[in-house]
Amino acid sequence: MPIREVTENFSIESIVPYFQPIVDLENVRVWRYECLARLVTPSDKTFLPSEFLYLIERNNHVHQLTETMFTQSAKYFKNVNIPWNINLDASDLDCEELTNTLIMHLANYPNPSRVSVEVNASTALKYPDRLKAFIDKSMHSGLGVFIDNVGKSPGNIKTLMSMPVRGIKLAGGLIRQFDTQPEVKEFLLNICELAQQRSIALVAEHVEDEQTLDKVKQLPIRYAQGYVFSKPEPKPVEH
Repeated sequence: MPIREVTENFSIESIVPYFQPIVDLENVRVWRYECLARLVTPSDKTFLPSEFLYLIERNNHVHQLTETMFTQSAKYFKNVNIPWNINLDASDLDCEELTNTLIMHLANYPNPSRVSVEVNASTALKYPDRLKAFIDKSMHSGLGVFIDNVGKSPGNIKTLMSMPVRGIKLAGGLIRQFDTQPEVKEFLLNICELAQQRSIALVAEHVEDEQTLDKVKQLPIRYAQGYVFSKPEPKPVEH
C-alpha cells in the first residue's frame, strides 16, 4: 500500500496518543495500554507514524515527539489507575535532557511505577550500553522498560534479559511460526523460561485472530496485544 503524503500544514501539536490494550489472559482484563502516536489533521485525517515520521526527523523533532506523547499520555492517565507505555526512539536513549524531563515529571506523578517505555529490540541489541545507561539513570523514578519486537532481529537476547527490564514483547511472527519452524520453537521456549526465572512479563504482540490467540494460550505467556482485542483507539476501551 503506498504511503500517503501529509499534505496539510504539519504541527507537532497535531500528534496525539491512540491507545491499544495489552490484555491479561488469566482474567481477560486490560493490564496496561500502549500509547501510539497518530497525526490527526484539522480535517480529521489520521496518519500512522510511517506516514509522518519523515517530517519529524526532517525538522529534528524526534525528542519533542517523545515528550509530547509522554505528557499527553501522563495527563490522560493521571487519575486513571492503570499502567501505560510509550515508545522511545534510538536517539532518545542518550538524550540527557529528555531523560531528565521524564524523571522530573514522574517525581510528582501518582504511582509512577505504572509508567514504562518501549525500546525496539533492534535498537536495544545495537546499543546495549545506551540502554543500560538509560535504565540505570531512570530506574529510581519508577520508570520501567519493555523490549519491543523481540525475535524480529537477530542478536543475543540473553544480554538484554539480564538487565532489569520490566517486560519483553514478542514479535507476532514468532507465534505464527511456532509449529512449523523448530528454531523458532526453541528460541521462544527459551525466552519463556528465562522470563519466568527473572520475573519478566511476556507479551505476545500482533495477535490478530482467534487462531493465533489459541496458540498463545498454550504457551507460558500471560499477556497479549493485537486486533483480536482492539485496534488503537483515540480513547481507551475497557475489556
